[in-house]
Amino acid sequence: MKVDQQRVAKKIREIRTDLGYSMAQFGELISNSPKTTVNNWERGINLPKEDKLKKIALLGKTTVEELLYGSPEEVLTNLLKDHFQLQVNPAFLQQMLAFLKQQKVDVYDEMTIMEFLQGIMDSGMLVERNDPYLTYSKVEGTESLYTAAAANDPEDPSPRYYAYVDVKNNRVHLLPYTFAKRQKYLYHNLPDLTNQVTIDFFTRAFPLLGIDLEKSKIVYYGIEKMKESLNIEEYRYNDSFNIYDCFKTEVDLFEQFKDEAKKIAFFIKG
Repeated sequence: MKVDQQRVAKKIREIRTDLGYSMAQFGELISNSPKTTVNNWERGINLPKEDKLKKIALLGKTTVEELLYGSPEEVLTNLLKDHFQLQVNPAFLQQMLAFLKQQKVDVYDEMTIMEFLQGIMDSGMLVERNDPYLTYSKVEGTESLYTAAAANDPEDPSPRYYAYVDVKNNRVHLLPYTFAKRQKYLYHNLPDLTNQVTIDFFTRAFPLLGIDLEKSKIVYYGIEKMKESLNIEEYRYNDSFNIYDCFKTEVDLFEQFKDEAKKIAFFIKG
């Protein structure tokens, strides 16, 4: 994989200036390298040796690979553009990176990833799908609360769910949106997450939320149709079968969603 020395030079300069060091101070931290050496690095005249790259990467809270070749997003974008004349949008790029991670493919292993991408190209899988899927938009002024609307669905582009995203526990809580066109239907009909199309609908944008599909859990706040009582189920991803297993649950709930579902159940029943 080719190293862009000017890009590396810019990154080293950013690391140094972000830390507030002069060239001389920075050089002292990197094996007592003289100021002139640091200056040469930042001008792209030459690259630091491997031991010094490791120290610079450590100071920059990054990896040597990312320092030399760019972020995984940059690497994949350049490979697709240079070798396949293909450009993809950021959301689709994140989905590809999540898939590569799932397949344990190292983005920085050029030969392996090129062979892998070529196989995907030949299979026709590397195509942005136009079927609907949920996109998540953060509610202003909150850290973890989102609205979820269906992309690629011209008949109903409005929000369908509220989503509370618990990244730490890899859990997404879903509550039918207050003004959803089919709110009662969404409460009464819990999703079938043994169906790959439905799984894709709910989870395609998970990488953008920081949710790992293989470890993910979805808590759905529904209402039992006959009794009009709460029907809360947790779906846990089963990576052996690539589906979700479903369980009734009363633990690890998002209380605000539970309370809202109770109010709706009381309203419907009344």
